[in-house]
Amino acid sequence: MATLSLENRKLGIFLILVFVFFLRLYNLGYHDFWYDEVITISYAQHPWSNWNAPLYWILLHYWIKIFRVSEFSLRFPSLIFNFLSVILTFLLGKELFNKKVGIIASIFIGLSPFHLWYAQEARDYSMVLFLGTLSSYLFFKAIKEERVKLWLFFILVSLCGLYTSYFYIFLFLAQGSYLIFLRKFKVDLKVIICFLFITLGFSFYLPPFLSKFYFIWQGFWIPKPTWESLIITIENFILGYNGFSFIYFVSDVLVVLFFISALWAIRKKELKASFIFCIFLAFIPIILAFIFSKLFFSLYLDRGLIIFSPYFYLILSLGIVFLKRMLRAASLIILVTMLLIADYGYCKDWMFMPFEHHTGTCVKRPIKPIVKFLNDQIEPQDIIAFTNTHAYSPFSYYVSKKSYPIYLFFDPQILNPNWKRSIAEGRYCVPFYKINNLEFKRLWVIYSDWERSGNLDESSLSVKNWLGKNLKVEFVKEFDGLWIYRYVRM
Repeated sequence: MATLSLENRKLGIFLILVFVFFLRLYNLGYHDFWYDEVITISYAQHPWSNWNAPLYWILLHYWIKIFRVSEFSLRFPSLIFNFLSVILTFLLGKELFNKKVGIIASIFIGLSPFHLWYAQEARDYSMVLFLGTLSSYLFFKAIKEERVKLWLFFILVSLCGLYTSYFYIFLFLAQGSYLIFLRKFKVDLKVIICFLFITLGFSFYLPPFLSKFYFIWQGFWIPKPTWESLIITIENFILGYNGFSFIYFVSDVLVVLFFISALWAIRKKELKASFIFCIFLAFIPIILAFIFSKLFFSLYLDRGLIIFSPYFYLILSLGIVFLKRMLRAASLIILVTMLLIADYGYCKDWMFMPFEHHTGTCVKRPIKPIVKFLNDQIEPQDIIAFTNTHAYSPFSYYVSKKSYPIYLFFDPQILNPNWKRSIAEGRYCVPFYKINNLEFKRLWVIYSDWERSGNLDESSLSVKNWLGKNLKVEFVKEFDGLWIYRYVRM
């Protein structure tokens, strides 16, 4: 009977992993590339010519040489890294606590629409998530077993993480802080050499890192976080961007319940060290990112913080395991139901919450139909203009008929008041009020509703109001939240 129970448990884990994998595979190439993914293509083609951490772009550089560029192929590495993170979260939970905690934590990450989103996006977030989780697994085992081989693997994976995303710096600092706390400030030469070696290894890339640091310091689009941002981060870790007010509220209640239960569970001394390990790695990096963003310039972005989510899931999973049986069963049913609802929302492109709940993220719009429509409609001396880079860049990538100029209009008044850098006004990036400087017979302007609110975004609305007073509208057509207006001179 015990053997049968063990076999059933293994079968259950296998079926969960199969479901999680195919959930990520479903519609992987369905959406057109959006702004960030077009940037990814550019970086992958020239991985050494930008100041971002280079490892993901180098990997993608050789990936697209073999598999070419398509929506499916470019996103597939993210799927693999995210799926491996599900398995690693189980192994880390098993190592820190027990199998039950590992299984529940892997269900958290496996069903979370937040992770589903970045498993299907061609960016570096899933890769750094994988490296961060692997690094922490090796780190904990190295502390526990004091084996040189584990420390060497930890050094290697940590360097890979630092060369994949600068957000990894916060995890590295949290790991160091935990070690100082654990050793009670006692000097351990081996560990000091280990952390110094990682620091030295990253220092070779300091010039481009400092260049990007200075660029962002001069002005960047990410708004400064508020205390509410911390709550939103926790809500997004669980339900992503695709929930609605009620289930976010229920998730908040469950988080409090699970956390209190986890605090109750660490009365058992054998669990306390692992719990503290998760607390350090889940919350110290987020707090550091929050404080830095408040004091200097903002880099507080939930998708960048995804690397710290597995430790949060492990804390909640510990709490779930130590609930009373009936309460545990009810909580899990409610939790899984909400996750599946939010997953369905992701598949259906729901995004009901205000912009603050999905800062810097928007539903991927269909760009190819607009390209086809305009290619059929454009006449000589027509020009096209966009009011948002989120549509401008994908359109420029997909367009095949390039005999017409494509402009990006912008409104300096809506920019961040802390912006220190001058506006990069160039040949195809112009303020809309300089329309008289452009020669055209007809002007096609693409406006956008990136927040799924039913209203134009601020930039689009500003441009539309001005053009409405200075030009004549003769045609309007909508493509799923993107509006095409055709203007002529009065």
